[in-house]
Amino acid sequence: MASKRIFYIDIARAISIVLIVIYHYQPDNSPSWYLYCNEVIRSFRLPLLLFVSGYIYWVTRKPLKYKDFVWKKIQRLMFPYFFVSILVITIKLFTQSSLQVEAPVTLAAFYQMFYLPYVSGFFLWFIYVLFLIFLIMPFFNSRKKLLILSGLALIMYFIPVTFPNIFALMHFKFILFYFVLGCMVCEYAEIREKLPNIHVLPVLILFAIGYALKEYLNFGAIIPVITFLLALCGIYMVAHFAQFLDQKTTKIRARLLQISTYTYTIYLFHTTFEGFTKAILSMFLPQNTDLLFIVSACIVVLAGVAGPIILHTIVVRYSRLFSYLFGTKFVGCKGKKI
Repeated sequence: MASKRIFYIDIARAISIVLIVIYHYQPDNSPSWYLYCNEVIRSFRLPLLLFVSGYIYWVTRKPLKYKDFVWKKIQRLMFPYFFVSILVITIKLFTQSSLQVEAPVTLAAFYQMFYLPYVSGFFLWFIYVLFLIFLIMPFFNSRKKLLILSGLALIMYFIPVTFPNIFALMHFKFILFYFVLGCMVCEYAEIREKLPNIHVLPVLILFAIGYALKEYLNFGAIIPVITFLLALCGIYMVAHFAQFLDQKTTKIRARLLQISTYTYTIYLFHTTFEGFTKAILSMFLPQNTDLLFIVSACIVVLAGVAGPIILHTIVVRYSRLFSYLFGTKFVGCKGKKI
């Protein structure tokens, strides 16, 4: 693998966002087998997204002044974060008195969102942490510095210290390494050349053993090690599968590459489209059998992926303001970025 942006990394990113959309659909009547599958997905979905984000960041990075780099990340990440946070908080304030709302809020949430990214939406903390990661990455812009950061991230991951909830520091502690790992794989040709020599079957077996140990045995202090191992195995298995898909000229490959370009918008708005679709289906489609549940789940997940893509397409063509708030470029009706 050359040190350049390659298609199977984009395919892996698309798979990661689809897995996140699937994971966030967990209705009260979910069958036990579905909940079990979601728990398996949970073990590597975010590490995978961090890994591919790190790889893509490293291969596409450009020499910029630090203030210019940070400003770009504020536009790309934090403007959408605050826009969606304000939207979610406002909707909750107006509906929580008459409807059942998950994690009700108060007016204080409008200022708490600056330091408690969990207050508005349970998934928005990821964007906040990703921004924190980008704040430090320009200081580790060489091979040697990247190696130092990977060591520091690994130590931080395993050190038995509880970080405070403010600024999502606890999540930062556990996910920084996966982003740095993506950068490392991109930077070090030695690593990239050896990875394809690892057969996927032993990795799959190791994943199954690790998951069984985590689920059925209580090892206490060794749980973080098993969790770490599961994440690495999951990243490798999806990357291996993505590489397989990349070698096939299929509609699936084309669709995944298309989905990859909308990853951020899908992450921001998938729960909104899932919730709306779930509400409609609950009125017309009973889910009292596994088959009907599967049909409903497929429709909801499809809406969670396709809905944000359609929304993104409309916004970048017809609204300069919302394009800005979405963290993307305004294209206009003629299809040229403005």
